[in-house]
Amino acid sequence: MSLSLKHIPCPAGDKCTAFQCIFGHNKDNIGFNPPPLEPIQNHRTSSPLNQNRPSKRLKVDAASPSLSSQTGVASPARTGPKPEQPGFSPSVARPISPPPLKRKATASTPSANAATTKNPQPTRAPGASTSKATATANPKKPESLNPRLLKSSPASHEVRLKLIKLVHREFKRLNDELRKTVNDQEQKLLLSDQDLITRALDEEQTCAIDKPAVYNNVMKNKIFQLKRMTAAQWKEVRIKEQQEAQNKLQKDNMIDGEPRKIETGLTYAQEVGLLKRILTPLDGMGNHGYVPTVPTQEQIKSAVDGMDAAKGWEKCDRCQQRFQVFPGRREEDGALTTGGGCKFHWGKTYIPSKQPGDKTRVPKRYHCCGQEVGESAGCFTHEHHVFKASDAKRLAAVLNFAETPENPLAPTDRAVCFDCEMCYTVHGLELVRLTATSWPTGEDLLDVLVQPLGEILDLNSRFSGVWPDDIAAAESWSVNDDLKPSKDSDEKGSEDGELKAKKKKLKIVSSPEVARDLLFSLISPTTPLIGHGLENDLNAVRIVHPTIIDSVLLYPHKMGLPYRYGLKTLMNVHMNRKIQQDTGPKMLGHDSGEDARAAGDLVRLRVMDVWNDMKRVGWRVVDGEITPPEGEGGGLTEAFIEGRGNFKLA
Repeated sequence: MSLSLKHIPCPAGDKCTAFQCIFGHNKDNIGFNPPPLEPIQNHRTSSPLNQNRPSKRLKVDAASPSLSSQTGVASPARTGPKPEQPGFSPSVARPISPPPLKRKATASTPSANAATTKNPQPTRAPGASTSKATATANPKKPESLNPRLLKSSPASHEVRLKLIKLVHREFKRLNDELRKTVNDQEQKLLLSDQDLITRALDEEQTCAIDKPAVYNNVMKNKIFQLKRMTAAQWKEVRIKEQQEAQNKLQKDNMIDGEPRKIETGLTYAQEVGLLKRILTPLDGMGNHGYVPTVPTQEQIKSAVDGMDAAKGWEKCDRCQQRFQVFPGRREEDGALTTGGGCKFHWGKTYIPSKQPGDKTRVPKRYHCCGQEVGESAGCFTHEHHVFKASDAKRLAAVLNFAETPENPLAPTDRAVCFDCEMCYTVHGLELVRLTATSWPTGEDLLDVLVQPLGEILDLNSRFSGVWPDDIAAAESWSVNDDLKPSKDSDEKGSEDGELKAKKKKLKIVSSPEVARDLLFSLISPTTPLIGHGLENDLNAVRIVHPTIIDSVLLYPHKMGLPYRYGLKTLMNVHMNRKIQQDTGPKMLGHDSGEDARAAGDLVRLRVMDVWNDMKRVGWRVVDGEITPPEGEGGGLTEAFIEGRGNFKLA
């Protein structure tokens, strides 16, 4: 094997004494006519080596001295090896990347060399564009063909790796066979190399999680199944997967017609009169968070004694860690809590959708970060741990409950929808915003911020919609102020990277007790209070009210309490309306006014259904009054009771 470095000047120059020097000398170039530059460039473009690794020696510096002035030889001799030279071996010369030279390329051909060096255009293998298009359409985290880390592995790493490679080999075989038969329109059925790896890893991970006891047998059966599969069968599988993905995308983005309109044909006063038929009975609801009676002083004292014995130790509502809380701050250092920062997932869990007929278990994931449950301790960290107290006696120890007093000024031709937003304080969850609207008109009646009794640990702004700037900039409410809020035209900033939308300019009251008195000024014991999950709102304001309509119980879950449908779900299913929509990568928080009106619309929809049932059995409106069927004394008919008009808890 001979080595030719004739294109590199000899370091010894004219003083070289070697018999056959492998480096270049001026005498070697006598009579040599270098080939044209263009063919050499074409040769370099088609070379696989030069496609992947452009040589640094092709760089051009226009200000550098000409090579011909230094050596007296034309510069094209440097652009590639000399095929005419004896002893030249292309296979040996091509892999060698010579060290960069201090000499510069000839100024006579700078444009051609610069264009080739600065913007190399390597040719792509067939199918490369398809793979790139697939990766662009479905960006995924690059993975290697290596088993994913599991909390409990069903087999050794060696066994898992071997099975994954076998599955991947069959997927690749099917994909290659399909590539030979598809036309241009069916290119989307092909999988890229990364997609094949991801598919093999997904297949193995699903089997390892769902069927660890029979992992080996299931994986072997899967491999045999793939071995027997033909390209035509694989094509049908890929077409079915594409159709299901398209249907899911259309379903997620589809708006099923216009939002449902509610037209009862009754006056507002008549609609309010029908509310008595769908009132929520409170009998037996004490086990589900409702407080039917005001706690006694003895009960409150027992709760206070228990809190004193606990010495402030609580269980975090987010990360479940034990910590200590100090109402009024700890004397030594002014701390509010112990235990350091709280790391948690702020999003709810969900179960990813599966293909029809797929009976494998899919692990739950978090909406906030997409991680599987148990994969990490959390994706967000807050400086304080927080807790929630739900026992009525303990809530009364902070602020006791009060029954709705008689109020002759409260209108009788309307109901009141209300919603509360809570924040975490040293006393647990406390009221931070109170909103009330008129039913069925939806007019604003009351919307104020509330200064909690305890020191604030977390405003929970993602869900409450109340931000630190709102509390700091709010003006104090006085008796001469209007209860209705004014619009704020200023654009809000951000808090920890979370976007904030334009909000109403709310005023703040000094305590939850003042906010409760404002609500009492709008209602009487016979005024229907409407909301969603009213036990939470009533407990936040510390109210015992006998006349309520809870949309949770008006539209019960199929599994009964304590399971319940969320307000967002009910509005989407029954009203074809979307509420609590996010406008950016971060949640903006709920609008309590929107939630209150949404609960009112659900109640009005049920009133419309009740009235339609009543009309079918003979009820009519005569002279502005709802009149029962002839022969009835105003009571409920048997047909009506057996229909949808009656109220059931489950």
